[in-house]
Amino acid sequence: MSTVKDILSKPSLTGEEVRQVNFLCDNSALHFRKYHRQGLRSHIFEVLHVDDIIKETIGEMVHGIRRFPKAEPKYVLRILRTRFQSVHAVFSEIEKYARLLHYFGPDFIAQSTEFIVEYTGSGKSEIVLCGLQEFVEGANLDPWSLFGSDPLDTLRRSRFSGNAPKRNWLSIAQKSITTFVQNTRKMIAETSYIPDLAGNGNLILTKSGKMKLVDINNILTLHQTDVISLDDKGYPACDKSIEVLYLLEQKIIKSKNLATDPLYDHFLSADRIRRVKAYEKQFVETPPTLANE
Repeated sequence: MSTVKDILSKPSLTGEEVRQVNFLCDNSALHFRKYHRQGLRSHIFEVLHVDDIIKETIGEMVHGIRRFPKAEPKYVLRILRTRFQSVHAVFSEIEKYARLLHYFGPDFIAQSTEFIVEYTGSGKSEIVLCGLQEFVEGANLDPWSLFGSDPLDTLRRSRFSGNAPKRNWLSIAQKSITTFVQNTRKMIAETSYIPDLAGNGNLILTKSGKMKLVDINNILTLHQTDVISLDDKGYPACDKSIEVLYLLEQKIIKSKNLATDPLYDHFLSADRIRRVKAYEKQFVETPPTLANE
């Protein structure tokens, strides 16, 4: 079986190319489809059963009517594109997930089985970190799109139309988001780390009303200095994650005394917001490539 050359620097992979990597078994019962949230740091694929793909494409007869049910992923396969120089460096990366699990528990983050493999497709032996991650279905929670006096109800009506969630969805969602924010604040206070909350689709609200963080391999170090930290792609992810936290507290939890909160007073000052927007503009105008550095 042929293998794909250098998947770590390759900007994109097809499902067929994923099937050819040397560390995956040749399982004809599975289909790999590129996940819509393709990341800058990882190759991400939905793992589906071939039978479900067949039903999705050619349909199935149900009570005399041909239906085309959407194939739902069983898992999400994540292949991290970081080049690790040692096994110790890989374990340091896995520790990020362990830290999230400690502070949030399995109810608030996408559960994942992390595994280390040897990749030989580039002609040499390399360490690659992968994750077989829980697929979380639901609506993206975009903090910058929360409007009205009851933004959660607006989101429920717009995103779950025709697929009505539980009657007590609003109270469950309110409680879930409140606990998530409390856990995040605790993590910040005790470790000076914050999960990346600002990425598109990083936060999901499920049909049951639970909030889940699905980007589980990007934790940011929070420095309370005048310097604005940029991630490895040049994005002010730390400051934007603090902004997400603030918006959740302001618009959904409706916390009091946010204006005098030391965390927000530092990161959301007028001058700092102006500088963060400048970095955002620069990031958008000169987007990073997917090539591994």
